[in-house]
Amino acid sequence: MSNEIDAYDYQRYAILFVDDEANTRKYFRRLFGEKFRILEAEDGVEALTVFRQHANDIGIIVTDQRMPNETGVGFLSKIADQYPDIIKILSTAYSDIDAAIGSVNQGGIFRYMTKPWDIPQLEVTLRRAMEFFTVKRERDALLGAKMQAMGNVLLSSRLASFALAPVCAGIQVNRAAEAIASFVQTGVAGRRTGSDGDSALRSPDWTKLHAKQVQLAGSIETQLPPALNGDLSARTSALVAALEAAGATGLTSEANGNATRLAGNVDPTPVLLDALLGRNEDAAVATAAVRVLCAYIAVYDAGGVVRRSRGEGLLLDITLSTAAPKPTGPGTEAAKWLIDDDLLISAALGLL
Repeated sequence: MSNEIDAYDYQRYAILFVDDEANTRKYFRRLFGEKFRILEAEDGVEALTVFRQHANDIGIIVTDQRMPNETGVGFLSKIADQYPDIIKILSTAYSDIDAAIGSVNQGGIFRYMTKPWDIPQLEVTLRRAMEFFTVKRERDALLGAKMQAMGNVLLSSRLASFALAPVCAGIQVNRAAEAIASFVQTGVAGRRTGSDGDSALRSPDWTKLHAKQVQLAGSIETQLPPALNGDLSARTSALVAALEAAGATGLTSEANGNATRLAGNVDPTPVLLDALLGRNEDAAVATAAVRVLCAYIAVYDAGGVVRRSRGEGLLLDITLSTAAPKPTGPGTEAAKWLIDDDLLISAALGLL
């Protein structure tokens, strides 16, 4: 073998070898145990158990056809649908060659080997099969990463589009994207402290998301103008009311230095964020999510900043922003949404 082939990592994934004869299993391990990582089973029933325990580590299955309890093809048929990419090699006596050929033709078996084995040919087959499986697994992982990256872009853009809704509706409002980012951060942080974790956040129902986002953007255009009334104190009270209506229980509001602290026993923001991502079809939850989001936007428009503090339940500190307001118009707001707001929401989602 060439140095290039010998340098290949053939133990990255294991070979599951299934044969009812102990001497055959011992012989296979002696032949290939140094080059490959080998798992063993004595029949199809045990093979299914071993496979389920090590499914993510197995790249190749080599199985005898004639075995007690379960044939090799019978065992392979039980995992074929769920694990189509694993390389399956059938070891069979010449008298069973018709069944072996039928299995290959049906697409379930990568190759069959007749007994007694041609050892050099079998080694080459195992090498090529492991190379093929490893390259395909790496390709699938790369494709999955690219799809996830595209999904992240779509996810952040969908949420950032809520900052463009007031611009399109001619509603004069400042710092909408900052408010949306703050709301997203609150929801993400609440999910991370809950039982579901934040992995589900990355998997919205893309088939329903667009229609849901259009509906929610229309709701924002309707509910935002009434929320833009009063000073920061009045808008903070409106945020308290919106959170209580959304399910925050025991919510209190009190001075905390230069900030106003909102503290509640139950945090509804992860569920509300799900609604904004189209993952919750409850109309009442969607209405509550839009109301809370509009309250956030109203607080930021009045010069406030909402930050989540660590602790059980819901802890929000609302302070007055120290940054000088920047003059804006529909053109600058639209241009800002295309880049700055999208990046801001991506950071809030933890995608950057």
